[in-house]
Amino acid sequence: MAKIVSAMEMRQNFGNLLNQVALTNEEIVIERAGKPLARLVNVHEKESEKLDFRDIGKLPSSIWES
Repeated sequence: MAKIVSAMEMRQNFGNLLNQVALTNEEIVIERAGKPLARLVNVHEKESEKLDFRDIGKLPSSIWES
């Protein structure tokens, strides 16, 4: 679950929040007036495990054998 912070809190605690993301892979959602504006995520975090049609070659061959 992502941590939610206000834009003001982000400005005031940027260094600490950046360290939190870098060290713990936590995701932070930044809000203004209660509406999400941006996400801060670790650049090295593995992307989603979802596959799209372009990734069909990554599927194990066993799913095609019935």
